[in-house]
Amino acid sequence: MKTVSEIRRSSAGFTLLELLIATVVAAFVLLVISGTYFGALRLHNSTQLRVDNDLILHRALSLVQKDLEGVMVPGSPTATPPVGTFSGQFQDTPTNSPTQEFSATRVSPDLYTTSGGVDGWSPFSEVQIVAYFLAPATDGSNTKNLVRAVTRNLLPVVQPTTDEQILMTGVATAEFDYYDGTEWNTTWDSTASSTLPTAIRFSLALARSDSSQVPSPIQLVVPVLVSTKTSQTQAAQAASMGGSP
Repeated sequence: MKTVSEIRRSSAGFTLLELLIATVVAAFVLLVISGTYFGALRLHNSTQLRVDNDLILHRALSLVQKDLEGVMVPGSPTATPPVGTFSGQFQDTPTNSPTQEFSATRVSPDLYTTSGGVDGWSPFSEVQIVAYFLAPATDGSNTKNLVRAVTRNLLPVVQPTTDEQILMTGVATAEFDYYDGTEWNTTWDSTASSTLPTAIRFSLALARSDSSQVPSPIQLVVPVLVSTKTSQTQAAQAASMGGSP
């Protein structure tokens, strides 16, 4: 039979040392769990931010592509009036622009394009004038906003108004280049050439937190599917010269 002292010793609780060891182990486990949780949370947030930024970039490039694909043939300078209401000249620096100028840097011509939506709530046709600008950021950072200026009502009773749409923030540079069939040009004037470029390239560079790094541009190349009579004549002449012995 067990004595009273033996019974008391067998029913005694944990010692202070055992409690301290258990507390340290529990704290270590909780520390590992919390580190794993907050690491997964940071990864989720950074991934979601990257997805959101990619969606904004994809939407902006899709709008630029749609505007460039719908570019219309410029009006004839010798016509009366010289420029049609729905077919202005394709000039990187417009001489007569209905687009309201903002406190920003123009980076594109006035694009007379068929990218406008037609629905039961819009009283205008699909033809609209689109121009792109780079405006200073409004958040105090040393970046720029990509602005899309849209003029829809091309048959107004009064001066048409331009709708300013901020497509993207955090932009470093943006520019348009024009392919003439041989090389890329930084300027284009349909009043001088009577032609449209064969393709248009849009280059966009996003700003980086490290200013010492040069951002790599994102490029979008869109072929111009319409051509003027001058372009068709030049293409026919080039084909005949290339086919002659």
